[in-house]
Formats: sequence, structure tokens, C-alpha cells
Amino acid sequence: MSFRFHVHRDKPAYRLVIAEGAPFPAEANEDDWRFTLARERADTAPDVAKRVDETGYCLFKIGLSFDEIV
Repeated sequence: MSFRFHVHRDKPAYRLVIAEGAPFPAEANEDDWRFTLARERADTAPDVAKRVDETGYCLFKIGLSFDEIV
């Protein structure tokens, strides 16, 4: 299985990962996201792959600050 990685067009710190061949999440507008790359499961972080398996997608943000998690 492989995974498709997308970056948000207006908020590029946000990333969305879905399984290859899976539908785009209903909560998201596909036009707001740009496909960046595909990775095999072996090249994808296990927690990302698990989240996709469980929910159909993994959404995360690059560059969090510690202030955001306090």
C-alpha cells in the first residue's frame, strides 16, 4: 500500500495524507490541497500509516511551536 501526501495551498504548514486510491476526505475541499508525493508504507512513519488506516486520513502541521501545545 502507498500513501499520497498533500500540502494545503493557502496554509502550507498543513499536510494531509491519504491511502492511494482512497477518496478525498469529505471534510476537505480537494481544490485546497496540492499533491506533493507518494510513499510506500515502509517509507511512511508508522503513526501516520496507523492514523490513515483508522480514520482514512492523517492531518498534521509542520513547524508547531511549544506555545501551541501548552
